Amino acid sequence: MKLALFAALSAGLAAPAPVEADDPVSTPTPTTLQPGAYWIRAVEAPNFHKYLQTKPANVPGTAILDSYTTAGQFNIEDGQLVNKVSNPPLYLWVEEPADKANPPRTLATFFNTTKNPFGTFAWQGDALTWSVPSIKRQNLAAWLVCEKQALFVNTGAYGYQTPSGCADQTIHYYNDKTANN
Repeated sequence: MKLALFAALSAGLAAPAPVEADDPVSTPTPTTLQPGAYWIRAVEAPNFHKYLQTKPANVPGTAILDSYTTAGQFNIEDGQLVNKVSNPPLYLWVEEPADKANPPRTLATFFNTTKNPFGTFAWQGDALTWSVPSIKRQNLAAWLVCEKQALFVNTGAYGYQTPSGCADQTIHYYNDKTANN
């Protein structure tokens, strides 16, 4: 798990650490899209056609963009982004900063077995967005992919002063029957 997430959590933020099994057993990812679900992927370099998931696949942990062969399948239900493959379902969480008026440029994301109490996910066309009234963002669809392919909410301007080691991304749903490279 990203050190920034642990530091934020140990600083007393409201978001709990993801529940992680002692020996996580991955639920195999179906190769065909389930009814009512979407693949979610980046559509620009350097993460072109990298898909949203965890590693190992479909267990609680850091949200990453990686291979289509282990991609999660998702939908938004009542403002929650839900992995429809995992059992129990996994919900995408966003790190809640202590100072919402001056949040860090990157807010860590991770999947957990409980619903995310901080912010709301939505589709803007086919782009995945995240918003919360307490944090003002120029682009609700701005994300960052950083070290080890970890996914972060980008609280700054898209494509401007991108943090070192990160790449600006937007991520979009894809609803073809099979994920592809």
